[in-house]
Amino acid sequence: MVAAPYYHFGPFLFDVRARVLYQEGRDVGLPPKAAEILSLLLTNAGMVIGKSALIDSIWAGKLVGESSLTRTISILRRALGDDASRDGYIATISRRGYRFAAQVSRSTGIPTTSNLLSIAVLPFNCFGVGAGQEYFGDGLTEEITGQLCKQGDGWLRVVARTSCMTFKNSPKRISEIGRELAVSHVLEGSVRGHGDRLRIAAQLIRVSDEMHLWAENYERRADDVLRLQCAVAEEITHEVQNRLVTQA
Repeated sequence: MVAAPYYHFGPFLFDVRARVLYQEGRDVGLPPKAAEILSLLLTNAGMVIGKSALIDSIWAGKLVGESSLTRTISILRRALGDDASRDGYIATISRRGYRFAAQVSRSTGIPTTSNLLSIAVLPFNCFGVGAGQEYFGDGLTEEITGQLCKQGDGWLRVVARTSCMTFKNSPKRISEIGRELAVSHVLEGSVRGHGDRLRIAAQLIRVSDEMHLWAENYERRADDVLRLQCAVAEEITHEVQNRLVTQA
């Protein structure tokens, strides 16, 4: 029997089989119809689901108006903390339907206190770049730390940036750093520059055996530094989160 999947997004975890939404380990208390809609949106994350398709699926042939769907979506949005003035997790597609817009990860097991994952984002090393580019590496480290903290709240413990900064350019092994910071995983990386090009490398390492679980390189033009930091940090965060949920 295949285990029922769990969806992770932001500080939330959704149990598909039980139709229960957790926020930081607490049952949000989602009403049944709202839970059904959330399940359908998560299963098809990134895709637009038409209003008629949602009504037919959730109300199973009952004669209900579009107002019932609108009201249930509103209940779901309040539970997720979406701002009524703008689309958050659930995007409204004018005259068509709805789409789950946030990054979603899937796993087959729910993390518990005993197997809570933890990660430290070490300061990115800078090689062959100007002194000003070191600020880029520090900013990238801070951005990734913040995004991991936001996306992994409730199932992933993220060590504070200031604690990790003490290991900048440290010669210590990953296993030593991991033990000192009491984490199960470490993310390390580097930034190299040439002209107007930057090459960013990142690696996710399991502390227990120093095994690389994921590695990637990103080559970008250094036109808009702040936008570049956010974009690359988002890509790295997404990949790291996907790898970590399989470890839970």
